[in-house]
Amino acid sequence: MTAEVRLTVGEQTELTLPGLGTAGYRWSETLTGDTDAVTVRWQRGFSTDESKPRLAGAGAPERLVLTAIAPGRLTVRLEQRRSWESGPAKAERMVEVEVRAP
Repeated sequence: MTAEVRLTVGEQTELTLPGLGTAGYRWSETLTGDTDAVTVRWQRGFSTDESKPRLAGAGAPERLVLTAIAPGRLTVRLEQRRSWESGPAKAERMVEVEVRAP
């Protein structure tokens, strides 16, 4: 699955990904292209707005926050995997990002 995101320098966007942390899976990113065009920050788990009772072992979402800091184009490849396993990722996402000058 490939998504496209267009940002202006100073803007940010948040991508919410399904979490499976209770099963040992975690999302990670690889940037290619103009990698200095954005900063990356992860927020893992439920926000305070989402803090309602959950079933034991329920997966919490993982959020990738991209902040545009310079014009450029890049690809963000996201993989959900267990750190101790090799082989293909459980899930993958691709995000094409274009950052424009203000």
